[in-house]
Amino acid sequence: MKIALMGNPNVGKSTVFNVLTGSNQQVGNWAGKTVERKSGIIHRANEEIELIDLPGTYSLTAYSQEEIVTREYILREKPDVVMAMVDASNIERNLYLVLQILELAPRVVIGLNMMDLAKTAGITIHSNKLALALNVPVVEIIAAKGQGIEEFLTEAIRVGKLKKDPIADDVPYPEELENRIQAMERLLSDTIWATKYPLRWLAIKRLEQDPEIGQTWKSIPQTNQRNRSTDPCCDPGDPVKYELQESVSLPGEALLQAYEAEGWSKDHFEMAVADAKYQYISKILPEFRVNENPVKRTWTDKLDEWILSPFWGYPIMVIILSLVFWFSFVASAPLGGAVSEAMAWAADVIVVIMQWGQMPEVIQSLVRDGIFAGVGAVLAFVPQIAIFFAFFSLMQDSGYLARAAFLGDRFMQLMGLHGKSFFSLVSGFGCNVPGIMATRTLEDPKDRLITMLINPLIPCVPRLGVMSAVVAAFFPGSRGAFIMVSLLLLSMLLVMFSALFLRRVVRQKERSAFVMELPLYHVPTMRNVLLPTWQKTYSFLKRAWTFILVASIVVWVLSSYPQGVPMNETWAGKMGGWLAFIGQPLGFDWRIMVAIVFGFTAKETTLSTLGILYGVAADASQSIAQAMTGAMTPLGAYTFLVVYMLYIPCLASVVTTYKESRSLGWTSFGVAYNLILSFIIGWLIFHGGQLFGFQ
Repeated sequence: MKIALMGNPNVGKSTVFNVLTGSNQQVGNWAGKTVERKSGIIHRANEEIELIDLPGTYSLTAYSQEEIVTREYILREKPDVVMAMVDASNIERNLYLVLQILELAPRVVIGLNMMDLAKTAGITIHSNKLALALNVPVVEIIAAKGQGIEEFLTEAIRVGKLKKDPIADDVPYPEELENRIQAMERLLSDTIWATKYPLRWLAIKRLEQDPEIGQTWKSIPQTNQRNRSTDPCCDPGDPVKYELQESVSLPGEALLQAYEAEGWSKDHFEMAVADAKYQYISKILPEFRVNENPVKRTWTDKLDEWILSPFWGYPIMVIILSLVFWFSFVASAPLGGAVSEAMAWAADVIVVIMQWGQMPEVIQSLVRDGIFAGVGAVLAFVPQIAIFFAFFSLMQDSGYLARAAFLGDRFMQLMGLHGKSFFSLVSGFGCNVPGIMATRTLEDPKDRLITMLINPLIPCVPRLGVMSAVVAAFFPGSRGAFIMVSLLLLSMLLVMFSALFLRRVVRQKERSAFVMELPLYHVPTMRNVLLPTWQKTYSFLKRAWTFILVASIVVWVLSSYPQGVPMNETWAGKMGGWLAFIGQPLGFDWRIMVAIVFGFTAKETTLSTLGILYGVAADASQSIAQAMTGAMTPLGAYTFLVVYMLYIPCLASVVTTYKESRSLGWTSFGVAYNLILSFIIGWLIFHGGQLFGFQ
C-alpha cells in the first residue's frame, strides 16, 4: 500500500512522519527537482506500507516546485490514500488545500492536528461535524504529544482498502463560472486526457491554462534504493524517474479565446475558483467550528509582542544566536578534547598491538601519524556540529527560526536577498552543504542561485574550529576574541558585497515579496530535534571516514616518501615548492599551501594536514596551531585565517552546488570567485598590515 502525507507547512507533518517511520527513512530529491523527498516503510498486520512525506504547500497550483512535485505525485503515482494534515487552530486556510486534494484523490483521511493549541486559543472543532460536512473521515491528533497518530494511520489503511472510492461533494461554483466549467467538461470528455485526470479538475485547469496538464511522461524504473544508507547530504533521487515524451496543447483554444473576449482571462479563472472555494469554506465553517473566546490572547501573541518588536526583537535574536554559538564552540570544547584524547589512546593501543605483532614500522607510522592523526583531529569537531544542529532544530521546531527570518528580512533586503535566504545563511554556520540545500525554500531561481553562491563565504563549524585553534595560538587572551569577531564581521561584509555584486551578474528579475507564515510556538519534541541532528552529524561522520580518511593517508604518503629525507624534500615538500610562488606574496610557506590544497577535499583536513606536515600528533589541535607559530608571524597568521575562511568551498559543497543549480558553469564560477576573492583580500591585508608596521 502506498500512502501520501500532505499538508500546509508547519502543520506537523514531519512529526507524524518521524513517529510512524522512525529511522527507517530515505531522504533524497524528487527527480529533476531541488525539492527534498522523504519516504519511509511501515509494517502493520503483515503488510508493507510506503509512506511518502510530500512537500508542505498551501495549494496545488503549478507555481512553486513544491506545488508541482506534490500534484504530480498524486496524478502519476495515484497513492491508495492521502493523509491530509490540518491545523485545527488555523483550519480555514488549511481546508483550502483539502478541497484541492479532494478534486484529485477520492480517498482522503483528515488528521486534525494541534487540537490542544486550538482549545487554548478558544477554538472548538467538532471533528464529527467536519467529517459530515466534507464526507471525509476525520481523526483528532496532537502530534507533538504522540496522541492519535496510530489511529490516524489505522483509519488511512481502512480507507485505502475500500472496494469503492468514496464520493466527496463538489465545491459549488457561481453559476457564471459553473457554466463555463461544464462547457469545457463537455469539450474534453471524449479526449484521452479525460482518462488520465479527473474530468472536473481537468476542465478547471484547462480554463486556467495550466501548462503541466498537456505533458505526457514515460516512467523509467530505477534500482530500488530502500536498503541504501540514509545520508542527508546525498541525493538518492526518486525510485521512479520520468522522461518527457511530448507536450501538446489540449482542445478548447477557441473556447478560451471566446472567454478571453468576455473578460475571463486565465488569471480571472484562477481568482474566481479560489474565491469560490474560500466562500464554500466560510459557509460550512460554522457547522463545526465554535469560537468560545475569540478575544483571548494566546502565549504566541504575548511572546511575539517582544520577539517581533522592532526595538526588543533584534537584541533577543542576538542573545539567542550568541548562546547557540557559545554552546557550540565554547561549551563543547571539553567534549572535543575528550574525543581527541580517546583517539590518541586508541592510536597508542593499536600501535602497541602492532608492535607486539612485529608489524613493519611504516605500517605503524601510517596508522599513528596518518589515519589516527588525520581523522582524530577532525572527529574533535563532531560535538560542535552536533550541538549546533541540535540548537538549529530546536529553534526550527519551536517556531522561533521563522521569526528570526522575519527579523532578518530587513538585512537580507539590504543585501539584495530574499528574506528566506536567512535560513540558508544560518544553516551555513553548521555546514555549508545543508546551508546550500536550504535554498530550496526560495521560489525564485535567481534568489536561489545567488544565495547558494554566497553561502560558502559563511564559515562552517569545522572552519571555525580550525580558526579558533590558530587564533588561540597566535592571539592569546582577549585579543583572540577581538580577532574572531573581526573575521566574522569581514565574512558578513563580503557576503553583503558579493550578494550585491551577484545581483548584477545573475541579472535577477524583480524580487518577490517575503511572505511567510509564522507558526504558533510549540514545545519541541525530542524526536524532531534529535533525528535531524543525527542525520546531519552522521553525514559529517561519513565524510570523515571517506574524504578525510583518504586525504589523511594521501598526505601521510606524500610527506613520508622518499623515506629518510628532510620534510621539504618529500613529495609533499616538492608539491609545496611548486605552489610556493603563489603563497609567497601572502607570507605562506610550502606547508600552508599544501594544507590549503588538501583542504579542498574537506576543510576539516587542513588541521590534520598541518599536523602531519609539522610532525605533531593530532590528539590536541592547540599543539598543531602552536607549531605554526615558528613558521609565520601574527600578521601572516591573520592572513592565513582570512584566506582559509574564504577560499574554495569544500568538495561536498561544490558537488551540492552543482546538484542544486544543475549548472556546471555557475558552479565553476562560484569556485573561481571564492578563490580569487580570498587571495585578493589576503594580499590586501598582508601588504596593508606591513605598510602600517604590523608583523
